[in-house]
Amino acid sequence: MTSEFEAELDRRIADLQERLRAARAADEDYLVESLVDELQGLVEIAGDNEVDTAEMQRILAAETGAIPIVPEAQRGPSS
Repeated sequence: MTSEFEAELDRRIADLQERLRAARAADEDYLVESLVDELQGLVEIAGDNEVDTAEMQRILAAETGAIPIVPEAQRGPSS
C-alpha cells in the first residue's frame, strides 16, 4: 500500500517530468537545470524518509542523461 506521502512524491515527480519536457521544448536551459535540481531534491527527501527510490533514481537518470552503472558480474574460477 502506498502512503499519502509516497503518492504525493509520485505526483510531484510526474509534474516535474511534464514541466521538464515543456522547458526542453522551449529551449529553457536554466529552467531545465532548476527542475532537475528540484527532482534531485525530491529523491533525497524520499531517501531520507525511507521510501524506496529505485524508480525515482531511474527517472532522475533518464532526465539527466546519466549512464547507469551496471555492477561488474562476478567472475568464476579460471579454467
